[in-house]
Amino acid sequence: MSRYPALPPRSREFWGLPSPADVKMDLSFSFSPFMNMQSLFHPQSRRRYLPRAHRWVHAHRRRIADPQITHRELEFPALPRELAGLRIAHLSDLHYGLYDTPHRLQRVLALTQDFEADLIAITGDFVTLSPQFIAPVSAMVGRLRARLGVFAVLGNHDFRAGAEPLTAELEAHGIGVLRNRAVWRQVAGRRLLIAGIDDRRQRPSLRRALGANLGHADFTLLLAHNPLTLPDAARAGVDLVLSGHTHGGQVRPRFARQLYHRWAPDGWRQMQATQMYISRGLGQVIVPFRWGCPPELALLTLQPAAQPPGSVA
Repeated sequence: MSRYPALPPRSREFWGLPSPADVKMDLSFSFSPFMNMQSLFHPQSRRRYLPRAHRWVHAHRRRIADPQITHRELEFPALPRELAGLRIAHLSDLHYGLYDTPHRLQRVLALTQDFEADLIAITGDFVTLSPQFIAPVSAMVGRLRARLGVFAVLGNHDFRAGAEPLTAELEAHGIGVLRNRAVWRQVAGRRLLIAGIDDRRQRPSLRRALGANLGHADFTLLLAHNPLTLPDAARAGVDLVLSGHTHGGQVRPRFARQLYHRWAPDGWRQMQATQMYISRGLGQVIVPFRWGCPPELALLTLQPAAQPPGSVA
C-alpha cells in the first residue's frame, strides 16, 4: 500500500493530474492538490506535469479573455458644459509578450473601439522586457481611432525594452507619445490640454510637460504611468490624472485587500481638486495569471458636478 495520500477526485480532475495508477513511486504528493517542491523539480515530474499545467493555464485564460469593463462618470465642478459627456477610454499595462496572445489583445482593442471614445489614453507598459514585441504591439494598438486622438506614455517596463524604438514605432502608427510634453485639442471652442510625463524613474518633468499652458486650459488631462504622481499633479492644479502600474496587485487574496488598497491601489482617487483613475491594467508580469484582481478596461465619461441646492450656476 502506498504511503502517499490519494487526492480527492475533484482536485485531481481540476488540476489535470494523473490517476493513481499513473503515479510512480518517484513522485510524492502533499495533502493539498499541489505537488510538493521535491516532485516539482524532479526531471520526470517536470516532463509529466509542466505541459499539463501550461495547458490548464492557457485554457483558463481563454475563459477569462474579456477584461472587466468599468464604466464610470467623473464629476468636475468647473467642467465647461461643452466638455460634458466627453468619453475617454483608458488602457494600461498591456504587457504584450509571452503571457499574451494576439487574439486576446485584438479582442481588447475591439471592445475599446466599440465604446466610440472621444479620446483614447494608454498609460504605459506596452511590453515587459523583450524588444521583439515592440513592433507587433505597436501595429495592433495603432489600429485604434478616436476623434481627439490616441495618446500614450511609457511605463517602467517600456524603458527596459527600449524607449526610443517603442516611441518611434508607436508614433509611426499614429499614437501620440507624450514624453514630458503636451498637446492641445479644441472641443466646441473649449481648450483641452493633454499632457504626459515619463515614468517616475526616468526623470519625469511635470513642469516641462505643462509649461505655462495650464492657466490657459479649460480642462487638463495628465497621463502618468505611476500613480505616485498625484501629489505633484494636485499642486500643479491638474484636473484629471490617468495612471496604471500597480495592476491592483495582480494576485490579490481577499484577506489582504486593505494592504493592497494602500500599496497597490486601483480605481478612483482624489487629492484637493485633482482626480485620478488608476487602472488595474490588462496584462500580467512575473506569473501568467491574475487572482482576485481581473484585468480592466476603463471607460470614463466627464460630467459637471451637480450644483448644491441654492447655488447659482
